[in-house]
Amino acid sequence: MHCLECHTELECIDNKHLLACAGITVQEYAIRHHLPLELVLHPDQINKEDAPGGYPRVSGRPDEQARNTLAGLRLAGLIQSEGPFAVVSGGIRRLDQLLWVLQGLEGYGFRYCQEYRYGGHSHRVVALNRLKTLAVNLGRGVASSPLEAPDFMAALAVYVAHAGLFRAGYLFMPLADACAGGPLATRLAEQGIRLRALPAIDDRGEVLLRTETLADTQRLLQALKAQLLRIPGAGQCFFEAGTQATVVKELGFDSAHFITDHPGRCARLHGGRYAIQVKITDRIDPMTGFVIDYSELKRILKRRVIDRLDHQSLNYVDSGLAWRSSTELLCIYVWERLIDYLPGLAEVEIHETAQSYCRYTGPSLAEFQCQGVHPLLSHFQRPDLGGSPLRERLLPPRMRRLKVIGDDPA
Repeated sequence: MHCLECHTELECIDNKHLLACAGITVQEYAIRHHLPLELVLHPDQINKEDAPGGYPRVSGRPDEQARNTLAGLRLAGLIQSEGPFAVVSGGIRRLDQLLWVLQGLEGYGFRYCQEYRYGGHSHRVVALNRLKTLAVNLGRGVASSPLEAPDFMAALAVYVAHAGLFRAGYLFMPLADACAGGPLATRLAEQGIRLRALPAIDDRGEVLLRTETLADTQRLLQALKAQLLRIPGAGQCFFEAGTQATVVKELGFDSAHFITDHPGRCARLHGGRYAIQVKITDRIDPMTGFVIDYSELKRILKRRVIDRLDHQSLNYVDSGLAWRSSTELLCIYVWERLIDYLPGLAEVEIHETAQSYCRYTGPSLAEFQCQGVHPLLSHFQRPDLGGSPLRERLLPPRMRRLKVIGDDPA
């Protein structure tokens, strides 16, 4: 086989050769030269079993860096059990970050390996970048969360670098362990950093925390900055300006509605198929290549909007739509259902028919936090709705003349 880096003829191309030749792995070589792994690897390298006998059992208490690193990874849900092994996985774009983690976890006996698996679901060979150690090595001095780590902020920085989602100036922190959300928010509140718990999108017992305001994001990132800048890729994700792009997702739903006080046929209950399109404008994450994964955007849109509206009578779904479930008010309603989760929301477009649709751009998350529910949706919930003196005209004349006599305050 001919190496395209050093032009040497080899029996097979492997990491040992490529790291010596060009400092890259087999997967990076395949990507650089846009080759399928099947054409790069020897068949013996694919689906090769890893024997636990090749990994050491370690003794002694790991140092503080190792315990901080492991606590942050645990909070991110990145420590997985696989037979006799404990495994940390990372994508190829995060390889240097994974090797930084390896440096921190040496006290637990972790080793790096790039494994090649033929996946029946993908019908191709995929590469897995992993850190592995014997599971028994993690029984010593393991902190289950940053709160138990020797250095809380160092462990939190590891978590944020691996699991934090930086969107339109807000930091989202998904936690696999729902019990960790409250203590984590309390600990940061002591430093003047407010987090808000949002209902999770998936039914997996997760909790989703988000910095309450843009200022809270800045306070948190500033507190973590020194730690994050030591982690490869984290500085680029959280402190550098990125390239902006707009992504669009469209879903449909079937609903019935009527328009109160409408002079035409829309006053009757009628139904149809709506198409809803949301646009998100934000920076492209350098570690994922996405503004937001379309599948995640779909889950948010489905859980927050579609599941609530599909096969419903819109006028009875929410008080804001009870008067008039027009596409205009429906756009405002959808915006307010999404903005907490999608602060990069740029536009909502709803088609009631192919020829009739509405486009709407609402307030930013910061503006929405200040102004609250749009007055067009909240008119009938106003506490002063019945307070006008003119409402007395609704009473019979005799009742208007009645006067209530109470105790004289004097």
